[in-house]
Amino acid sequence: MMIAMKATVYGLREDERPLFAKEAERFPEIELVLTKEYVTEDSAALAEGADAILITAPCTITPALARRLHGAGVRYILTRSTGFGHIDRQAIQNYGIRAANVPAYSLNAVPEFCLLLTLNLLRNFKRESKMLEKKDFSLSGIQGKELGTMTVGLFGTGRLGTREAQLFKAMGCRVLAYNPHPREAAKPYVEYVTKETVLREAELIVLQCALNEENRHMINTETIAQMRDGVYLVNTARGGLMNFADVLDGLKSGKIAGLATDVYDHEETFVRKNCAGMDLGDPVMEELMGMENVILTPHIAFFTEAAIRDIIHTSLENLREFARTGGCSNEVYQAKQS
Repeated sequence: MMIAMKATVYGLREDERPLFAKEAERFPEIELVLTKEYVTEDSAALAEGADAILITAPCTITPALARRLHGAGVRYILTRSTGFGHIDRQAIQNYGIRAANVPAYSLNAVPEFCLLLTLNLLRNFKRESKMLEKKDFSLSGIQGKELGTMTVGLFGTGRLGTREAQLFKAMGCRVLAYNPHPREAAKPYVEYVTKETVLREAELIVLQCALNEENRHMINTETIAQMRDGVYLVNTARGGLMNFADVLDGLKSGKIAGLATDVYDHEETFVRKNCAGMDLGDPVMEELMGMENVILTPHIAFFTEAAIRDIIHTSLENLREFARTGGCSNEVYQAKQS
């Protein structure tokens, strides 16, 4: 039996439009209303009569917004992201709204991008690009390192971390890993060691772990001091894992040879926005962006057609599961009991 559902999709990007159109054919019971606007108290009216909303990470669900959505009839919030910290747990529970996320999507998008950042960093591609813009074809300052000769230290061996370990191993690296709970699937590619051993022995440190209160700013003055001189850092996980002011100091002193990061602490102030000509109000980031041994990308490691297709499909599957069973295997907060 087909269950008719209506969902408002907020924060629609143009690259998502054809993918939503294709997925809509597979979910005929769901009527989709698409809008480029992010969900706010003002735009909540677009969800009037909808059973659900599909949002992105920049959409923050506050108590006031939860009240507006509840009044519009919204029962489900499906975030098109893995993280769900932008959804106020107490707020949605107070109004009986359920929420689900996309815990996994493309296995290759982030690991491939991590490898791309790493190779660009080790081969001084940013400096080389700037030289070519000036028609400087010399070899001055661009001698690189071969990844396969290096010891990689990996923090995090979940699904993506394991895939990254596999790629680094295939390149010829020795891969040391730290994870509170060693993963059997990663063992063919890594040597599990203590975090202190990773910091002390790795020539290249890669972050692919979840962010929590225990590891916030795990890369800081103290841990940087434990690292080898000339260490390289790569982060495709979460910006909050690094104290970027401390990393900047490490770069200036030469302790850190280079940084490549797809994420930044408190990146919500600029990510997904065109800030051309604007003062970002973050002198640390401004200085990092100007350094030739720093590569900073705006949280785009996930951004492939395959990944977006997976994210949209899982979001709609989440809604279908809620409608058919009253629950969802990807639910992030349990509904408040009456």
